[in-house]
Amino acid sequence: MDYLEEISPEPTPLPRRRTHSPAFKSHLVALCKNSAVSVAAIARAHNINDNMLHRWIKEANVNSASPNPVAVPESSFIAVPMPSPPARSAETASSIHLEFQGKQFNLNLQWPAHDAMGCATFIRELLK
Repeated sequence: MDYLEEISPEPTPLPRRRTHSPAFKSHLVALCKNSAVSVAAIARAHNINDNMLHRWIKEANVNSASPNPVAVPESSFIAVPMPSPPARSAETASSIHLEFQGKQFNLNLQWPAHDAMGCATFIRELLK
């Protein structure tokens, strides 16, 4: 009896890789882009590996990026008229105006804008 024949039986043929049509791939990529379902859930539902679907999405993004992007038509922009802001008086432009409301008091404070650090120090001391 030959021992080599007993140890190494005939090699089993490897399973063939599955191939998927470009239409199937693009359908799944579109599902992933237009759906709130995770990529992994879509892959499992179609009996494919999650990483394979992620690769198809990446390849679709690379292939869709073209050197001449499609121009957006000018008619897609809608100009909305905005009212101009009200003119500030010299007093409000050069001062800090604060209103404090507490249970027992209301305080309206007007502080010169050039002394913002002094205002911050005053508020810190007030809130101690």
